[in-house]
Amino acid sequence: MTTTIRKILWRILGIDYNQTLKIHDYVFLKNDRYTKIGKKTYDNGALVWRWTDAKLKIGKYCSIANNVRFIVDEGYHTAPNVTNFPLFNNLFKEELLRKDSSKYKSILNQVKQKEGITIGNDVWIGMGALIMPGVIIGNGATIGANSVVTKDVPDYAVVAGSPAKLIKLKYSEENIYKLNRICWWHWEDRLVKERIEDFYISSDEFINKYYNKI
Repeated sequence: MTTTIRKILWRILGIDYNQTLKIHDYVFLKNDRYTKIGKKTYDNGALVWRWTDAKLKIGKYCSIANNVRFIVDEGYHTAPNVTNFPLFNNLFKEELLRKDSSKYKSILNQVKQKEGITIGNDVWIGMGALIMPGVIIGNGATIGANSVVTKDVPDYAVVAGSPAKLIKLKYSEENIYKLNRICWWHWEDRLVKERIEDFYISSDEFINKYYNKI
C-alpha cells in the first residue's frame, strides 16, 4: 500500500519511481536486512552497497556519520583472472533467476572474492568515509572523514586518508589490552548511567578504577 501511494505521488511530481530504484544499488544502513547492529549504535544516513548477502556486523556504541558508505562485497569484479568485468553474474542473469539455476548459483558460490565487513564496539566513523569489503575495524577505532578503508584497523587506532593509513594508537598496547578486557560496552545500561562521570576522567584513571574489578 505504501509503495503504491509513493508511486502515485512521484508520478504527480513527474518522477519515474521504477527508474529511480534502478539507478541505486544501495540501501540505508538501518534498512539493510543483512546487517547486524549493536545496541546504542547510531548513524546519520549511512549507506550499504551490496550485490550479495554478505554480512555487515557493527558492534555496540558506534557513531557513524553522514554519507558513510559500506561496500560489502566486490560485485564479482575481481573474480575473473583475465578481466575486471564480472562476466558470470552478468552473462547468466536470466539463468540465475530461474528456479532450476542451482548449477549456476553453485558455480558462483565457489568464486572467491572479498565479502563482509566487521566493525567492533565504540568505533567512530567520520563523514564520507568509505569502508571496503573484507575489512575488520577493531574496538575503539576512529576513522577520519573521507577516508577509504581498504585494510583491517587495529583496536583503538586512528586512521585517515585514501587509502587510510595508521596515524596513531590512542593508548599503549597494555592499556588497549586492559580496555578490551574491561569492555564497558557490555555493561548494563544502568551501570553506564551510574558511572557516566568516569568516562570523562583520564583513560589511566578509568583503567585503574575498573580493570581490577574484572
